[in-house]
Amino acid sequence: MKKIGILSMQRIINFGSFLQAYALSDIVRSLGNEVEFVDFKVEPCAVEPEIPLSVDSVPESRKKAVKYILKAHENFNKNILPDINVTTRNEIAKVDTLLIGSDEIFNCLQKNPVVGYSLEMFGKNANADKIISYAASCGDTTYERICKHNKQKEISELLNKFSAISVRDENSREFVEKLSDIKPINHLDPVLIYDFKDVEIDTANLENYIIAYAYDFNFSEEEANYIKEFAKKHNKKILSFSICYQDFADIVVDIHPFEIFSYFRKADFVITNTFHGTIFSIKTHTPFVSFTRNYNTQKLGDLIERLEFQDRRIHSLKELEDKYNKPINFSKCDERLKNERIRSIEYLKENL
Repeated sequence: MKKIGILSMQRIINFGSFLQAYALSDIVRSLGNEVEFVDFKVEPCAVEPEIPLSVDSVPESRKKAVKYILKAHENFNKNILPDINVTTRNEIAKVDTLLIGSDEIFNCLQKNPVVGYSLEMFGKNANADKIISYAASCGDTTYERICKHNKQKEISELLNKFSAISVRDENSREFVEKLSDIKPINHLDPVLIYDFKDVEIDTANLENYIIAYAYDFNFSEEEANYIKEFAKKHNKKILSFSICYQDFADIVVDIHPFEIFSYFRKADFVITNTFHGTIFSIKTHTPFVSFTRNYNTQKLGDLIERLEFQDRRIHSLKELEDKYNKPINFSKCDERLKNERIRSIEYLKENL
C-alpha cells in the first residue's frame, strides 16, 4: 500500500473545494492507497492582496449579513472540514507520491491572502519520492502574468520535477507547456467524475425555487434586482446558501456539502457565475445559465466549451428569459463523463 499525500485547496471555504477534495481522496483511496491531506505554507501575495471580509470592511447595511457569513465560515472550519480529516495544519509528511490538485492549486497570482504566492503549491519542499498533479488549474494566473512578475524561472524549475502533470483547462495547459518540458494531460474536476450517491444527503424539502449561486455578495445590485424580478415573474422563490451567501435571497439554508446536490436537483433553475455551481447543475441535470467574471473566465469558459454547453453561457441577465424556456440535453455530456472517469482512473493508476 502506497502513502499518497494530496496537496489541494481543501481549506477554502466553499462547497466545491470541499467536494473536489473529498472526491479525489476517495478515488485515490479506492485504488488501494493510504491518503492524507497536506498543507502548503502560506506566503505573502505576489500582487496587491484583497482586504479580508470583516464587519468593519463593509457598509452598515451589510454588517448583519457579514456577521452571518463569518459565523457560517466558523462552522464550516469547525464542523465540516474534519469530515475530510482537515483540522490542524499538516506539514508535508513523508509520502510515496505527492498529488497536487485539483482546484486552483497553480493559481499563484491571486489576491487571496489565505493562499498567497507559495511555491509549495508547485512541489517545493516536497517530502516525496515523486510529484504529480491531477486536474490542476491556474485560475486567472497566465503565463504572461507570471513573466510580468518575473516568476517564470522558479516555477519552471519546480514544474520540471513533476513525473506527470494533469490540468483541467487550456490556460493551465498552455501555462505548463511554456514553463516546462512536460506535456500536460487534460482531465475533468473530480466532482464531475465522482459518484456521490453513497454520501449524498437529501434534505431539500422545498419546491418552486431557483438557486442564485455565486460567491458572497458577488451579484451586483443591478443583477440582484434583475434576478428578483425574474423570480417574481415566474412565481419562484430565490434560494441561497450560508456558504456562497446572497442577501437578496428569499430563503437561505445552512447545509453540509453532501446536501448540495439535493437542493440543485429539486431546483427549477440555477443562475450561477461559478465553476462548481455550473458543475452541480450539470451533475443534477438542472436547467441553468452561467456567466463568467474576469477572474474565472479561463476555467469556467473552458468548462462550458469542453462539455459543449455554450448555449448556457450568458453575457447579460437580459438573456435569462430565453434560456429559461430552452430545454437542455444532458445525455451527450453523461456519456462523456463516463469516458472521462475511465481516463482519470487510468491516469491515477499509472502515475501514483
